[in-house]
Formats: sequence, C-alpha cells, structure tokens
Amino acid sequence: MACILLVSIQILLLILACCVWGPVLAEVSSSESACVAEECTALMQVNVKVKASSLGSGASEEGNEPLPVGRTILSTAPQEAAAWMVQYYENATLLSDLPGCANGDRAGVKLDLGSGETQILIFIQPSGGKWPVPFSEVIDATHIATIEVFEKGSGLNYTSWLDNNDGFQSTSFDISTAVDDGELVGKAFHYLDDGEVLGGDVVYFVAHTMYAIDQVHGGMSSKSAGDLYMNDCMLSSSTSRRTSSRRPWWKASFAVGDPAIAYSFAEKVLGAEPGVAQYPWPPAKDCTAEKVARFPESGFELHFVSSPEYQSPRNAIQVFTEMVLEFRDLSDGAFDPFMYNSLIMTVKNLDPYIERLRAQSRDFLLLNVGTSEYALFMTIPGSDSMVQLRSKSVSLASPMDKDSCLQEFPIDWA
Repeated sequence: MACILLVSIQILLLILACCVWGPVLAEVSSSESACVAEECTALMQVNVKVKASSLGSGASEEGNEPLPVGRTILSTAPQEAAAWMVQYYENATLLSDLPGCANGDRAGVKLDLGSGETQILIFIQPSGGKWPVPFSEVIDATHIATIEVFEKGSGLNYTSWLDNNDGFQSTSFDISTAVDDGELVGKAFHYLDDGEVLGGDVVYFVAHTMYAIDQVHGGMSSKSAGDLYMNDCMLSSSTSRRTSSRRPWWKASFAVGDPAIAYSFAEKVLGAEPGVAQYPWPPAKDCTAEKVARFPESGFELHFVSSPEYQSPRNAIQVFTEMVLEFRDLSDGAFDPFMYNSLIMTVKNLDPYIERLRAQSRDFLLLNVGTSEYALFMTIPGSDSMVQLRSKSVSLASPMDKDSCLQEFPIDWA
C-alpha cells in the first residue's frame, strides 16, 4: 500500500507541474502575486544578530568566509517538529520567545553543540498562499520512501531523500528511546571498494520535515530500526576524512542532479575550496557521485550528492527539483515553500558575494530583515534548497522591505 501511495504522489506531482502551475500562475493577477510573495517572504524574516568582532572584512580575506549558524526548515507541523527535537535531544531547548508570523506557523529549537557552538533550527509551515507544488505531499513522500526502505518493500537499501542532511560527529540524540517509540532510525553500512565494510552512521528524518540527520559516530552496538547496507562505490581512501573535522556540526549535504555544477557555485560564489569526496569522480555507472566543498577557515563542508540508484523511479528527485526550479523567480521577489529549506550562514559583508553572483549570472534575493540586518538568498544549482547569507553590511544592491513579521530574533549568534 505504501509503495502504491508513493507512486501515486509522484504521479500527482508530475500532473500538478503540467496542469496546475500554469493555470494558477495565469489566473493570479500581478497584485495578488505580490501579496502572496509578501506573505511568503514574511515567514522568513528571522533576525540573526551577528557579532562583528568574530568576522573579517572581505569575502576572500581571512575572517569573512560564511559561518554556519542554523537552518529554516519546511514542515507540515512546526510545533510537533520542535517538540520531537526536545523529546529526543538532551541538548535541545525550545525557543519559547520566538516571534509569531502572519500567514503561517513557526517554531524553533536551539541545540547546544558544546565548545560554545550552537545550531538554531526554525520549522516553518507557510499558509495563505497558492502553492503550485503541494509541499505536504512531498514531505509525506520522503517518509513513505523511508518506510519502504525499512520494510524492504522497494527493493532499495537507502533512499536519496536522506541525502538532504546535516552531519554531526556525535549528538545527544536518544537513539534507544526513539527506536523503542517506533521512529525509523537506521544504521548505514557501506561496502567499500577494497572489500571492507564501513558502518555505524545513524540516519533519520526529523519528524514532519524532509530534513535528515547523519550522525557519524552512531555506535555499532546502538539500536536501530534497521541496518541499511549500501553497495554505492564508497572509496576506502576517503574514510579518514569523515573524522578529520573537529566541528560537532561538520557538514551540510544536499541531494542534487549534478554535483559538479553545485560545487562550482560553492567555489565561485561562496569561496569554498575542494574537499575530499567519498565516491569516484567522474561518476561511475550505478554508483553514488559526490563533490565536496570545504571552507578553509572553519573546516565546515558542503556535500553535493547524486544517488539515482537509490531513487524510485530512478530520477524522482531530479524531476521534483526541476518542477520547483521551473517556477522559482528570485529576481522578481517570488517565494515558493521549498525556499524555507535554507542553510543560514553569517558573513560580515555581503558585497563580495553579490559581485560573484552577478559575475556568474545567478539570481539572488536581498531582503531587509530589520535592525540594519540583511539576508541574501541564493539557490544551490540543481537543488531546490537555499543558502541564506546574513550580514549587517551591504552596499551593492538595494534590499527589499517587507512590512510584516520583521520582529527581531532574540538570539545572539556568537
């Protein structure tokens, strides 16, 4: 039944792309479009306080590379998603003073990662707009695909939807209790190219989202709802890199159609340098492909992953991504709900990044968040996900002003 429902959802998305988006956009007047865009944008206005003393002066100069501070995450039930985090994470604190938003629901948690490092997760459910792609159906599809993997009903040992994840060296996630409660928490094992088996990573979705966690040191003896064995061509020479970073939150991973294009964006726009990938390049047949971008000062990594061998149908994620990107228009200030899946990073000055975006002919959206703070939104090529740079300094572009939901977010991103 779950398999039939998953296929039905995927067919529905394809039908909506052809039969719903066009008529909807054609029927909505320009004034209505502006209203919807404003309502959507309002939900994103979470003010991030940036300490200038911790940042440098130029994009290519020491101290001004993007520093990860958190995420906004699309959710079908933000309050429940935040409560789920607090229930299973000892280091999670509910943000009870989070400002409200018009035309949507929002909740958040703060994770204390140790050594003075934190991560903020803001769960958002937009409402009041006409969404051509039903995001609730997409989130349901990711979880149905996961159920199919654990029940061995799809014939796959993994789902590519899990490639959209944050990687942690370790967390306070209560694996045992979560598994006992029926949560789909898996342990991932990889057959390496030298015949050995690498295993122990704990992987799972945060409830009511399409956001996943990859915990490197899950522990071989820890409980799981199922062991996921993957013959995905992982390179034995890359395994030492997985524990080389000293950051608790050491990577953000994205499912993309073309890892090379996504990496080029990270290098030419964000100023990252090559990292060590886990899979062969150029891509090999029936193998996962990956490009890794690494920020030299912090050591934080961006992983761009393509694993069509773990999709059913084989190009499901690419089809979904193309559907979203076909109607995304940052230059016109338009918002779609999948823009809420956004990695937030801070910089001192946005100008060098705007110069690079223009040099690469890439669209962006600059918003005035309030209290002299600005948010620069950009799409990761080949993905529906976003990178959002926050700063107090910009002069090369005029930020758009929005009237609603511009409350100051009372968190110090030290």
